[in-house]
Amino acid sequence: MTLNKNATHFLIKLLITTFICLQFGNNAYAAGPVVSFKDMVEKTVTANPDVQLRYHQFLESDYEKDAMLAGFLPKANIVGNYTRQQNLTSVTDGNAEPRYNGYLLLSQMIFDGFATYHEVKRLSHVSRVRYYELQSVMQNITLEFVRAYLDSMRFTELTELAKNNYVVHKQLFDRIQERVTAGVAGKVDLEQAAGRLALAEANLLEMTTNSHDATVRIQRLYGEIPTETLESPAFFNVGVESSVSDALKVAYNQNPDLLSAIESIQSSQDDIKTKQSRYMPRLDLQAHKNLEVSSDGRLNSVAADSVQLTMNFNLFNGFADYNSVNQAAQQLNSSKDMRDRACLDTRQTVNIAYNDIQQLQEQEKYRTQHKNSIENAREAYRKQFDIGRRSLLDLLDTENEYFQAKLSLANTQYDIKMAYARVYAGQGQLLNKIGAARGDLPQYAREDYMNSENICQSLAPAQISIDKAALLADAKPLSATYIIPKVPNNSSKLIEPVKPAEAAVPEAKKILSNKVVPDVQFETNSAKIKPVSYPVLDNALNILREWGDASVEIAGHTDQRNTSKAAYNQKLSEARAQAVLKYLVKKGVALKRLTAKGYGFSQPIAENDPKEGSNINRRVELIRLEK
Repeated sequence: MTLNKNATHFLIKLLITTFICLQFGNNAYAAGPVVSFKDMVEKTVTANPDVQLRYHQFLESDYEKDAMLAGFLPKANIVGNYTRQQNLTSVTDGNAEPRYNGYLLLSQMIFDGFATYHEVKRLSHVSRVRYYELQSVMQNITLEFVRAYLDSMRFTELTELAKNNYVVHKQLFDRIQERVTAGVAGKVDLEQAAGRLALAEANLLEMTTNSHDATVRIQRLYGEIPTETLESPAFFNVGVESSVSDALKVAYNQNPDLLSAIESIQSSQDDIKTKQSRYMPRLDLQAHKNLEVSSDGRLNSVAADSVQLTMNFNLFNGFADYNSVNQAAQQLNSSKDMRDRACLDTRQTVNIAYNDIQQLQEQEKYRTQHKNSIENAREAYRKQFDIGRRSLLDLLDTENEYFQAKLSLANTQYDIKMAYARVYAGQGQLLNKIGAARGDLPQYAREDYMNSENICQSLAPAQISIDKAALLADAKPLSATYIIPKVPNNSSKLIEPVKPAEAAVPEAKKILSNKVVPDVQFETNSAKIKPVSYPVLDNALNILREWGDASVEIAGHTDQRNTSKAAYNQKLSEARAQAVLKYLVKKGVALKRLTAKGYGFSQPIAENDPKEGSNINRRVELIRLEK
């Protein structure tokens, strides 16, 4: 079989093209193009299922609003009827009920008490609620992705430190083993070295496991396994506001959870107006145009063209409208509670993250100094070992401390970056700081009600700082605590400080307290104790044991707001006191020792805020009763 010249050329070109494509494809796959941090974030907030769920809920609410707009427009219907009925009278002049007829029906709502108008407004706010819920999920998913991304970089770096640490420990272990075999070192040295080596191996395994887990977390959020090389993000270099109060002001203007709650308030207000519209009359206009009618009914009134204006005024509806308005009013109260909670959550998030930035940056200075000092000591120990003044175990000690110093410094540096991300997320700015965005979303202008409904206060506790000079001034002189013996000039060994002999001091009689106020936390508007409070109550048990068999009153107290009801708070405080009593009895305290009483908000120990109440006044007290 022979091929012609054209066919031969074609096959040669096909083989060359195939070879080039295969080579290019193999090289591209092997290289693995590095995807930028910004592009990975944008893909995450575009394709992540949690984000997509909120995105489709936002689109759904937008279409629901558009559907309601149809209430302002006329409606046109073609109606056809076919009727068979018993003939009771003989009608032959065309006035009979027609057997069939068809007509065009046009209808237009003239006035419905502004129900459609307010419902469209309500759904517009609902759509914006869904929009800000989407923005909130995008911020949270991005924060979670940043955490996993930084952890992947963190543990990659720590794995390298752990590798070096293991290698040094293995080398030193081998040298100690040689010395033990040669009979110039004791087996106890080998046991200590073996323990240090095992710890180095465990550290290496821990870092590789953490690195793997961080990669899996990125894969879950990003949708793909990340490339081996990750771009170092620089979003934290943008910086935060100069004070925590300024940072909070930005958060109160842009935090999506807070904006969503404010939009929910507007939606609830329009819902009340929609339901109140039922107390007003409704006017509808209808036009009837006959299209076709059977001959026996051509003169019947059913076949006549007509225009009709109808008024419907609801006089009594079994109190359904009244209760619907009250229901909407309670929904408005719930929306305001959600706004207040969003204020508190935003303030806490930004406060803590902002403080972490300041404290971690200060820690970084000292950890850097610690790492450098240990590095210098490590080199000095190696030199001293060469001249016989340090043992191999001394080198192991310095290697382990050097590893821990580098570990702590690296963790602090990554924690600083994460603290910046937490501040930005709390402010609703994380995506903007990264420079990433989702392109298929609208941009809403800031409305006036955003400011009028925003009651959040830019208050923050003062950052804790230690006056080191005062601390040292108040400290006891070292000579009063330790006796440090003189060390001969020719000695190369450190001598442990010796504690001075202490005179026998009779133990003072312990004075028992009369009241304990454990920090017991309950679910909102509930007497259910939060699990975080169990250790607190367990500690309080020690005080009750010190009180012996003394009777104890468990006093429950609540705070007071403008909306607080005395009877409700009285019952709530009693229920919370009973909940603590049951917990203590369950832990072994005799029931006959305990009584539970509630005082509502009648005994505050601090000023109550009219809107937020007071955390201090919400308390449970354990009071030792005099016999």
